[in-house]
Amino acid sequence: MVDSQIVSPEQLLQAMESQSRMPIVRIGEALVAMQLISAEQLGAALEQQKHERGMPLGQLLVLRGWVTREQLQSALARKMGYPTVDVAHFPVELLALQRLPHAMARRLEVLPLLLREGRLIVAMEDPTRRDVLEEIEFVAQAKVVPTLAPLGQLAQGIRAAYERIGAMQGNRRDGEHLDAPRTDQLVETLEREGGLRAEHDERPIEQSDNNLVRLINSMILEAHARGVSDIHIECQPGREKVRIRFRRDGVLAPYLELPHTYRQAVVARIKVMCDLDISERRKPQDGKINFARFSQRHPLELRVATIPTTHGLEDVVLRLLASSKPLTMDELGMGAPQLAALREAVERPHGMVLCVGPTGSGKTTTLHSVLAHINTAERKIWTAEDPVEITQSGLRQVQVNPKIDWTFARALRAFLRADPDVIMVGEIRDQETADIAIEASLTGHLVLSTLHTNSAAETVGRLLDMGCDPFNFADSLIAVLAQRLVRRLCPSCVRHRPLEAHEREALMDDYLRVLPPKQRPQRAELLSHWQAQYGIKGVLQHYEAPGCAECEHSGLRGRAGLHELLMVSPGLRQLIQSGARAEEVQRQALMEGMHTLRQDGILKVLQGVSSVAEVRANTAH
Repeated sequence: MVDSQIVSPEQLLQAMESQSRMPIVRIGEALVAMQLISAEQLGAALEQQKHERGMPLGQLLVLRGWVTREQLQSALARKMGYPTVDVAHFPVELLALQRLPHAMARRLEVLPLLLREGRLIVAMEDPTRRDVLEEIEFVAQAKVVPTLAPLGQLAQGIRAAYERIGAMQGNRRDGEHLDAPRTDQLVETLEREGGLRAEHDERPIEQSDNNLVRLINSMILEAHARGVSDIHIECQPGREKVRIRFRRDGVLAPYLELPHTYRQAVVARIKVMCDLDISERRKPQDGKINFARFSQRHPLELRVATIPTTHGLEDVVLRLLASSKPLTMDELGMGAPQLAALREAVERPHGMVLCVGPTGSGKTTTLHSVLAHINTAERKIWTAEDPVEITQSGLRQVQVNPKIDWTFARALRAFLRADPDVIMVGEIRDQETADIAIEASLTGHLVLSTLHTNSAAETVGRLLDMGCDPFNFADSLIAVLAQRLVRRLCPSCVRHRPLEAHEREALMDDYLRVLPPKQRPQRAELLSHWQAQYGIKGVLQHYEAPGCAECEHSGLRGRAGLHELLMVSPGLRQLIQSGARAEEVQRQALMEGMHTLRQDGILKVLQGVSSVAEVRANTAH
């Protein structure tokens, strides 16, 4: 494919100098000149590219099957003059690698090679990908010059180069994943660039410091790329370092530490990004960062909360709100009977459906999936949210603001005057909101909302304790869906073996314990059902994941939902009207076939979705 490959910085710089003197040739013209495609094919591809926004022409031609990746690289090297680098043997420079986090290099399939006069020279299989180059330039804060990497060499070259960073820096713990830049690596990088002073220098850093700006932007992009939900910035007193932690899949893990001289500047920079008062340190503040202001290629929003702590310091928590499309109801991971019942509930013309669980259990995601299911041209849907995390075309979405007395209750009253069919209330926090929601559901509207309770049955007691009228509440309530999120077993390293007898018996005991004695099925009958539904050739399996690079050697990656759906029957309605306790409501619901969160979790364990430890840690009987 390529005549010669470059193995030294001197050769590379000389080749780049030669390329700069060559006339500019476009990839399409190069392929036509080499008679690899016809002018007609090029015209058709260019026309298609108008509708495939962001797709490079070379990639489009390969997908169409008109050229191979080898032919594309040959044109890039011979007609466009891109130097071809032997990434397996090229001596990559540490400073270049430190400009781009490992996770981003792996995701973009780019290997930084050299840093020269403010230019970052990188190797990639398709150096014409302008979208990738722009993202690297934003993170590295440097002009990026691409070169060509031979097919099939990049993945190994990237892994080997970043592993050398760990070896050079030393003291890396066994199993520590290189995607999380260690403090000393970042500190050394910034010290070399004059951005970070030695720790004996007590002068504080300014929030406008270019290296600090780059560090925070890179941290946010890295968090987004790694699927992080929250960034915690914790300022310690005295000379203790600023600690930054990431919450991913519900679990906090250290990300990096910064010297105490960065303490005020980090908080001030984030306040500037979300237009908060940088002089106010005694009161908590809330704001939002529209990250597209700082990087147009990243339509990302972050909700920011600052919290005053001791010694006149502040902590900051940033929640990433990636405005993605809502999941479909099929993607929620509910069992088929539960899903069918929930669909039937939300397709009714009026009534109230509640989704309950602790903070961060996915309630908003579930409600938006439901809204996407019923969002048709025939329905007018209003939502009141705090904040608006997921946007959908066709919904009329409102952000509440208690500071100006624009509360959920006031929004609900306004909605009722705006001819709605469906109303979604972000959360029922008080009796006023609850009463208006019940009234709306009784006057011909479908009302969806959330509540912070531990189970579906407890929700009934909570609303009655708020002071809601039991007869109106019983008439309005259709269903309550309680849910939790548990971490999934990593699909890249999950393995299974036949379930041993004592493991099977323990799962059956756990599953049957909550059921009233008269409702418990025979163990043989339950086992037969499980084997038919979840077994492999009729044999139940024990699933485990030992850990791999994809899950940072934890064995867990991503999250799945556990669900408990209480459908209000005539018998349950009578119990609610009589002011029954949660235990009585739960007993009746179980007699009518409801599965608890623990039972649903056990079924997820049998399917290989999660582990027994995860389910038991997040559910209770």
